[in-house]
Amino acid sequence: MQTPAKAKARKGRVPKGDRVGTLVRLPTELREHAQAIATQERLPLGDVITRMVAEALGLTAPAYCYPKQVQEELPLNKAS
Repeated sequence: MQTPAKAKARKGRVPKGDRVGTLVRLPTELREHAQAIATQERLPLGDVITRMVAEALGLTAPAYCYPKQVQEELPLNKAS
């Protein structure tokens, strides 16, 4: 008797929901500032720009547009 195949675990990044691609040409200075924020927050540039657009429109940006809370590592004491 053959058992049904288990569903394969999905690999790759988590889907970000219903979105549409939008090409925007930014002045170099604006792009550089947005990229600096993205680098500092360790987020993709597109997520940072999505957050900026949402905030400018008075809307709540999706959760993925914000940096994750990172816990600091606790120092390990030497084992005796």
